[in-house]
Amino acid sequence: MSVQDQQQATIGLVDVAHGLPGPAIDIVDWVQGQNVAPTVIEQLLENGCRYFHDGTDQSDAQLISLAIDQMTERGLNPLDVAYVIHAHTEAFSMPAPPVSVLSQLAARYGWRTRMAFSVGHLACASVGNALQWAATLLRRDPSARYALVVTSDRVFGQANHRIRQTAGIQSDGGSALLIGREGLRAVLDHITVRNHAELFDGPSNAVNTAAIARSAWVQTKNLLQDHARERGLPVTEMGEILPINADRPYWLAIGKSLGLSAEQFFLDNIGRRGHACCADLAVNLVDRGLSLLDAGRRVVYCAQSNVGAYAAVAFSPIGPVAAPLASPQQEAA
Repeated sequence: MSVQDQQQATIGLVDVAHGLPGPAIDIVDWVQGQNVAPTVIEQLLENGCRYFHDGTDQSDAQLISLAIDQMTERGLNPLDVAYVIHAHTEAFSMPAPPVSVLSQLAARYGWRTRMAFSVGHLACASVGNALQWAATLLRRDPSARYALVVTSDRVFGQANHRIRQTAGIQSDGGSALLIGREGLRAVLDHITVRNHAELFDGPSNAVNTAAIARSAWVQTKNLLQDHARERGLPVTEMGEILPINADRPYWLAIGKSLGLSAEQFFLDNIGRRGHACCADLAVNLVDRGLSLLDAGRRVVYCAQSNVGAYAAVAFSPIGPVAAPLASPQQEAA
């Protein structure tokens, strides 16, 4: 294969941005007068949760536009986008027909895409599915310059919707990931998606809720092991793991079971950003992943859900991969 053909075959991340609306809100102040038990707040804080973003006064298209506008300011011409794939977690984060997120964005940016569609049903893992589609469409259409993955999720209501459990705070946000062949920030290396269909109803009843509590961390661990095996790498050399911004106890348990230290997981945004569902990928790439990739490090985004869907998305640096950092266990040995 020629160098030109290799470049054409390499699909990767060209640009990424997120749209987290407004300044971060402190849950401790926000819940005053909302009949939230003090023990719930204490558990949230113990699990590293504190801040979130509230965009309930904005539409899903507006949240996505907060991200796309950053890309256009950096030089993206929307007419160069051949494919647009929209992903979301919340079933209600889409306007009622005949309005659509995609038609609203098309009207705003004037793009004339070859195809535009939404993916769902995999909750927070949907963004991994969307990236699979983006890469597949570009590989099958060498004349296409870019595919754009956009996400939006909003939460409606007060504390009973923001605080669905004591290890995460629901945040609102949109995001955009530009995928292409040229001007890459990182290689879109490998995507692993797993779906345990028996849990598709989510925590809709006591039996499912108990099953999810027992199995989510184990299924996530198995996903990461499968992902490493498919890439031909030891788990310890996959790179730093960027999880969704919730469930800190799960990630610590997963790390321990895989022989990974807590430092190999980026957990800061659980407290700083809140869980913006599918937008967590872009948020964590901007806040942490891009700097690691620029330094020659691999990163893996990992999404888990309460509907049995999981995704691991690997990004590799454009240049040589730096030697993996020694874990505390390896240093001690």
